[in-house]
Amino acid sequence: MTNNDDRNELEQRVQRLEIALDALRLERAAPIPQLLQKPPPAIVHPVWPLMLGLPALACGLLGLGLPQHYYQPLFAFLFLLLAYHRQVCHWFTKPWRWPLAIMNFLLLCLLFKLLLGDGNQHPLGWFTLPTVTATPPASNEPWYRHLLPGYSLTWQGVSGVSDWFIDLTRIQALLVITTLVGALFRFQPFASFAALALLVLSIPSFLGFSWDWVILFLVLGGTAIYLQAPATAGRTPSR
Repeated sequence: MTNNDDRNELEQRVQRLEIALDALRLERAAPIPQLLQKPPPAIVHPVWPLMLGLPALACGLLGLGLPQHYYQPLFAFLFLLLAYHRQVCHWFTKPWRWPLAIMNFLLLCLLFKLLLGDGNQHPLGWFTLPTVTATPPASNEPWYRHLLPGYSLTWQGVSGVSDWFIDLTRIQALLVITTLVGALFRFQPFASFAALALLVLSIPSFLGFSWDWVILFLVLGGTAIYLQAPATAGRTPSR
């Protein structure tokens, strides 16, 4: 009887230990699916980033103009998806969700207009040659003006040379991707060199912007996006 009682007691202890291990395993596995969790609340009410974002869009249009290359909305859409996926921006409830999402997309479009704003450039557009062309007299000119044709000297571009263009936006997009990849893998010399090349290549387009409005766009737009960050962003959980 003693051996049977000891065996039964041992089996009960093993069962209790298995139940405790299962409970501990379920408790640790519960926080893993973060996509099912409710996102943390935003810092402020969504009306405040909307009130700052709309004037930022107006300043951006006055300082930068409309996007002229399809790379700019493409990069803006990809970065917006990444921001919502990584919960950098709070996904608000209706009716604020889609107005703020559209506003963020337009702000990012203008931001990438600042980074990728060169478009097609004609680096050899200055190369022209003098050309003498005959100008026929007007119909109301005297008859003796029709005896001697008139000539004029004009400067015209050379076909295939002066009209040759290069899409600098593609080169700028490649440099942006190179900078991000270098920063992702923490290869700082490579990322710094790519960022410097992007800055030098973008100087001509920077000179064409109205920077009084661009500064206001950057300040107001950056503040509007910051106010959409979750309230717990950047905080380490207490232990």
